[in-house]
Amino acid sequence: MSEIKIVSIDIDGTLLNDQREVTPEVKQAIKHALAQDVKIVITTGRPLPGVKGILAELGIAGDNQYVITYNGGLVQTADGKKTLFRQPLSVAEFKKINDFMVSKDTYVQVETHDAAYTTHHKIHPWASFENSLVNLPLFVLDSEAELEKVEFIKAIANDEESKLDLVQAAVPDDISQNVNVIRSTANNLEFIDRQASKGNALLALAKKLAVKPSETMAIGDQANDYSMIEQAGIGVAMGNAIPDIKQIADFETATNNASGVAKAIEHFVLQ
Repeated sequence: MSEIKIVSIDIDGTLLNDQREVTPEVKQAIKHALAQDVKIVITTGRPLPGVKGILAELGIAGDNQYVITYNGGLVQTADGKKTLFRQPLSVAEFKKINDFMVSKDTYVQVETHDAAYTTHHKIHPWASFENSLVNLPLFVLDSEAELEKVEFIKAIANDEESKLDLVQAAVPDDISQNVNVIRSTANNLEFIDRQASKGNALLALAKKLAVKPSETMAIGDQANDYSMIEQAGIGVAMGNAIPDIKQIADFETATNNASGVAKAIEHFVLQ
């Protein structure tokens, strides 16, 4: 029997193919892994409302299954009723981020476990797309003082890829040294607490469940997956992963369009 007890799986470019579907092969592999009492943990930059449909499709439900959201800022039970790990962005760090975004004329919002908030009265189209995709209602507040009362987990800037490339390159040291600055998609630039990462969240969950780090596996494709690929017992890069992920991975599977997640689970878990 496999020693792997937790499999952490990214969504976009990993679990989903380019048509944003979970292939039948991936569904079947996950079903078999769950039947062997392996925890399949969807691990994403999205909030829980943005993954509920996927969890339901995969049969991941209840208070004994888990999900990692906000790129590691939050670990919850799949039913959302219990929080096992929470690493929010501080108000002080957000104020620096907000001031920087204002100087760059770039839209930014903060997100809680179930809503998004901003002081911008002109909502960028990419923010509208993002909030729709992850099923988050957006509230527009009148002042930064009101925003500071919100118990948010992360901040996220939304804009055209070319503009965010420039903004990311210009992030000052007093922000980047204290906050993780990551891209989960080309049109998002995210800011989470320094201690919040997919890797740290995976290990925190493993500790709660009395699972050894060596008994964990992580599958991903992008820069925000780096920490969990590096820290898991077995780090798996998708065939379509960026070079940095492939370089640190223990194993390279097929692409997201060729059911790479299923092949990795079959190879390491379904033995």
